[in-house]
Amino acid sequence: MSDHGWRQALEPAMSLHANPHDIALPNPWRHAWIAWVTRAGLLWLIASGAHAASVYRCVDAHDHLAFQDTPCAVHAQQRKIDLEPQPLIGAPGERTARMARTTLRRSPARPRKHSSHASRAKPAMSWECRAADGEVFYRHTRCPSSIPGDGVVRSAYAEKTSHENTGRRHNAWSRVRVHGVKIPRAEACRRIHSAAATGRDGHLRDASVSTYDHLMGRDPCDMG
Repeated sequence: MSDHGWRQALEPAMSLHANPHDIALPNPWRHAWIAWVTRAGLLWLIASGAHAASVYRCVDAHDHLAFQDTPCAVHAQQRKIDLEPQPLIGAPGERTARMARTTLRRSPARPRKHSSHASRAKPAMSWECRAADGEVFYRHTRCPSSIPGDGVVRSAYAEKTSHENTGRRHNAWSRVRVHGVKIPRAEACRRIHSAAATGRDGHLRDASVSTYDHLMGRDPCDMG
């Protein structure tokens, strides 16, 4: 802002300071009025978007307060106030920022696309355990690597082991190797509880749940 503009903005305060007796107010009220007018002029300067400049706050020996754009008199108390420039209303930068805020408010948030793999829960899995002697049983945990023989002589397995040169003697109580494969838990439970399960060689080794665990909700086959 030019010197003429500064002086025009501060003219009310400066004129009141120069002629304090022209106002028919008590002395304390006159000082308050001068301070209010000068502060109002200062706020107007800040809000008007003026360029960076300085204002001087002057208090003379009679405690008269004034704000001016030139340094105070020699014997007056002076405080320099630096004014920061403010963006003008309607300035290009201010309009751009307002348009950006409006665009952000109007733009609807795009819903996130959920992956089909993430939304599709993996089914619970169990194990089908096949022993070398022909037994088949089902577990909800990994199959054991071997199981002890149950004392039943199975001719096909006995004939097979008799031809193997293992260096040790096999009988119906010897340990038997087991191979396991994963299957869906629902299928394992169906085969465990099937009416034909009793005719399956190895059903006695199926996973079993006590009545107490079933009532407590700890039955893996109770999937709601």
